[in-house]
Amino acid sequence: MPKLLWVSPLSIHDTASASATQMRNMLLSLRARDVDIVALSALNFVNDSGTSMFTDLEEKLKNSKENSFSLNDNQINCIYMRTQSRRLADMISQEQRNLYAKFCGIINSFRPDVVMGTGSDVMSMVCFDEAHRRGLPTAYVLLDGTPRRFNFPNIDVVITDSNAIANLYATQHRINCVVTGSFLPVTSPILQAQAQKEKQKEGAEPVERTRITMINPSVEKGLAIFLQMAKTAIKNKEAKGFKFSVYETYEGQFKQQVALLHKKDSTDAAFEDKDLKDIEVLGPQTPNVEVLESTKLLVVPSLTFEGIVNIAREAIACGIPVLATNQLGLAESVGEAGILVDVPPYCTADPKTVPESTDINGWLKGLNMGLTQDFTERCQNMTKKNDVNISGNRLAIILKPLFDLRAGNNPQLLRNGSLI
Repeated sequence: MPKLLWVSPLSIHDTASASATQMRNMLLSLRARDVDIVALSALNFVNDSGTSMFTDLEEKLKNSKENSFSLNDNQINCIYMRTQSRRLADMISQEQRNLYAKFCGIINSFRPDVVMGTGSDVMSMVCFDEAHRRGLPTAYVLLDGTPRRFNFPNIDVVITDSNAIANLYATQHRINCVVTGSFLPVTSPILQAQAQKEKQKEGAEPVERTRITMINPSVEKGLAIFLQMAKTAIKNKEAKGFKFSVYETYEGQFKQQVALLHKKDSTDAAFEDKDLKDIEVLGPQTPNVEVLESTKLLVVPSLTFEGIVNIAREAIACGIPVLATNQLGLAESVGEAGILVDVPPYCTADPKTVPESTDINGWLKGLNMGLTQDFTERCQNMTKKNDVNISGNRLAIILKPLFDLRAGNNPQLLRNGSLI
């Protein structure tokens, strides 16, 4: 059985981090394919809410005399190093030394064939260097932004979830990545809600889909494009019977972000109150099931770089087509289940600039297609392509040449670490 040692100072059980969820799912997929895994981490999280899986964490650490503890996660042996803080930046020198010593000890006892992990901090770099020094092949998981100064030293293969990220690093940093696809499972809250309703009352009528929805109405996500499209469509009666809705991620977001928008080549405000009176504002307290259940078309006019866009994949799983910016990450996420539209260069250069009416025609055509064409089958096909099992198969294929080296049998493996 091939053996893999995962190492990262970041917790793979961080429920507030989508990247942590993907990393844990990567390991679970490998375990399901008969890879023996030890995962070494520290108790560092994106924020305090991410610790929710550890219900008695503080009490356990308070009463423990050991500098680590273990838990079994679906036959993955997870070893956590004890830390005073829950922030990576606050990890003290002694805690880093403890993690490094534990890492070397696991190599000696477990004898892994591959070391895999993430992190551009010094501690992660030291661990990868130690693995390389002992002749172990290494794999790095790249999901979030990594500083340009980090050139992946002592890494044999860099793995990422999207072609957009792979293209970015190839063109800007001359670093090649291999793409697995996303390990975020695509669920359908609408289908779950409908199934529950059918249990309670058979023959329940489905909710009518009348919303054209933008989630996270911010400048960077293309609020200027959405509002100009809505204003023009309402004026020309091109979306009769539908309402334009924004779903805030925090209270007051819409009003705050609208105030930042301005006309092209001017500092004048782009929209007056009368232009916004027909825009429905849904606060963050609105259940997302309610929003998606009543949405006919999801609009994602993002003006920033995107990798895998999970909200687009979630909408598609609910049978909702997506009208989105024509960029690689969104194209990858939407596929055949939506419409992609080019953006005026001046909007990309300054997301606060509202496009002129002549530059919004592509969005209006896309709007008409999204409202009039049947995307049901295309959404179903795209959802099948987003199955995490496909990503799992790709990951297994990528790692197979490394496992086949059987580096765990290397006689030099037992050299003691001496880097710090």
